[in-house]
Amino acid sequence: MRFLLTLAVVANLALLAYGQGFFGPPPSENGRTPRPLSQRNQQTLTLGTPIPPELTPR
Repeated sequence: MRFLLTLAVVANLALLAYGQGFFGPPPSENGRTPRPLSQRNQQTLTLGTPIPPELTPR
């Protein structure tokens, strides 16, 4: 009985490692091609002026 429990735990850990990508790219990433950082909509980011410390809520 102890052997079956150990086998189940090892099998679950192996499936978790496979799903997280420890043995290569994870299955959820199949068919995706990541874009380089230079192509990631840099123009959509707008920064405003910082809020002075005396106006921030405490």
